[in-house]
Amino acid sequence: MKQNELPGNQAPYKLDTGEGLRCAFGSHLATVIAREQDMGIPMAGVILTGAKGATFPVHRHASTHEAFIVVEGVVSLILDGQTFQLFPGDYVNIPPGALHGWSYLDHHGKLYGWTFGGNANQMYERIGKPFAAKVYPESTEEPDWDKLDAAVDTEFVRGHSSGAGYAEKLNALPEGNVPYVLAGGEGDRLLAADQLFTFLGDRRHTGGVFMTIMNEGAAGDAIPPHYHEHITETFFCITGALKMFVDGELVTLYPGDYLHVPPKAVHSYQIVRNDTRFLGYLSPGSFDSFFRYLGVPYQGYIYPTVPPPFDFSRVLQHLGELDLKLMGKPGGPPQGRG
Repeated sequence: MKQNELPGNQAPYKLDTGEGLRCAFGSHLATVIAREQDMGIPMAGVILTGAKGATFPVHRHASTHEAFIVVEGVVSLILDGQTFQLFPGDYVNIPPGALHGWSYLDHHGKLYGWTFGGNANQMYERIGKPFAAKVYPESTEEPDWDKLDAAVDTEFVRGHSSGAGYAEKLNALPEGNVPYVLAGGEGDRLLAADQLFTFLGDRRHTGGVFMTIMNEGAAGDAIPPHYHEHITETFFCITGALKMFVDGELVTLYPGDYLHVPPKAVHSYQIVRNDTRFLGYLSPGSFDSFFRYLGVPYQGYIYPTVPPPFDFSRVLQHLGELDLKLMGKPGGPPQGRG
């Protein structure tokens, strides 16, 4: 498995926090962690940071679907004619055609974003310059936004304004493929023993292209080794730590670390630190049914201190309709070399 470099083909790889292709423009830094050639499908990931007051102008994508979550700091977002104040954990769904732009309101803003379809992810390399440091430059130079042309799926909309005051964020997922901001901790919550899964978006919100899910729990047992014929999985550690077994190798993800698991790669994970949270973008979005079979609806916001027994029976009952090939029994430890 490649580590701390992009592979250039559809293969498992791990990036430590701060690693990737770094592009600086003005006082912004974009760290590209995944490109279409690395994923094997039209899917790309980026970490965005910037100085206080740094602004990415209002723009839209004709065919690219974008989504991001705030990892650190406070951000002001314009989305579809409304302005939102974003905090860590807030999630944003941006379908094609939706106007959006943002400004960093403090010195530590960090966004973890993905694009699907189109080629809007190429804008960072077009606007920016290669940058060696792992933190944004404190620069007064204004980015040259005119470097983008019609070849990149990004159109800036000059003179756009939004309503006064901050709009309310959603406390539940909407219906349909619409722009929305979901407040941190909200979404469709499901409990599977000692792990809490929260859908931030599923196939309904992406035309089936991808799904986004937060997983959190205490240190515990490993899930069974398995693989998928068609599902691409990504793992991004937000707090705590988890061990990941991928195609015979064992790696550990700490906050800010990223791992790509392509189709057919045998993998498993085990949470090894208490209060661990990690985020997954999976494509296509049809795998959301697995989590609904695995867990049961849950009204709480924190995984329980005394969890119910682990029940894999509903997954096994529906195994024939899932893109899931089990290579071990639930609860078995990962096998492989460290």
